Amino acid sequence: MCEKPLTVTEDEAADLVNTAHAAGRICAVNYGYTGYALVRHMRAMVARGDIGKVRLVVAEFAHGHHANAADANNPRVRWRYDPAQAGVSAQFADCGIHALHMASFVTGQEVAKLSADFASCLPERVLEDDAMVNFRMDGGAVGRLWTSSVAIGRQHGLTIQVFGETGGLRWAQEQPNQLHYMPLGQRLQIIERGEGNLSPEADRASRVTVGHAEGMPLAFGNIYRDLAEGIMAARDGRKADPAIDLYPRVEDGLRSIAAIHAAVASAGQAGAWVDARPKMFR
Repeated sequence: MCEKPLTVTEDEAADLVNTAHAAGRICAVNYGYTGYALVRHMRAMVARGDIGKVRLVVAEFAHGHHANAADANNPRVRWRYDPAQAGVSAQFADCGIHALHMASFVTGQEVAKLSADFASCLPERVLEDDAMVNFRMDGGAVGRLWTSSVAIGRQHGLTIQVFGETGGLRWAQEQPNQLHYMPLGQRLQIIERGEGNLSPEADRASRVTVGHAEGMPLAFGNIYRDLAEGIMAARDGRKADPAIDLYPRVEDGLRSIAAIHAAVASAGQAGAWVDARPKMFR
């Protein structure tokens, strides 16, 4: 289980993919927000066609905790915007790839190409503290992503919206127990975590009864439970339970690293569209 971002360079990430395959070992990446029950239900709804073919994905991960210019030289903040310590990207590599991975997790599509605009709103920062990324997915969906660390008034700000031919879905990490579902031509429905008739993926990810708070620690715990199921299934020579075989793979980490470098290249070319796929997957 590796924290994200998986590595600094794409070659390092590809080496981990190859090493894991050669060793026959599970290698996971900690995109822990995919452990939320209603994120998994959202994925199941998309997969079973509840909103039809996905047209548009809008993802955000914006906060304002690095907006104070007086904190610019605070060592706890400064290193994040120093390429010698943080690599080629700051905010997109820190928060944006959570939102980008969430878009792929929920839709079942991978990012094929992207166009990025990076900004350093505090001019003394070398790396970006705000980014807007447009992307196209391999299943035809259009994507929009905003991530920022200078959005005063935003606290955590991880939000995912998916719009299809026959409906739309919205989930926000700050209100994780509700999933908004709007069927075409009908009224808005609010799906509650823990209620009856949810998907097996949501049921298996839910730990407490409906109406009680269930948050980030249990979501991350679900990733570890997924890993345990994968390890035990391999040990027992059986297929893992598909409802809890959802941990982010090392390949997901590689795709994120490739997307980071693609976004940096695009931003350096005034938003030119670039291939976001890892070289080994092209």
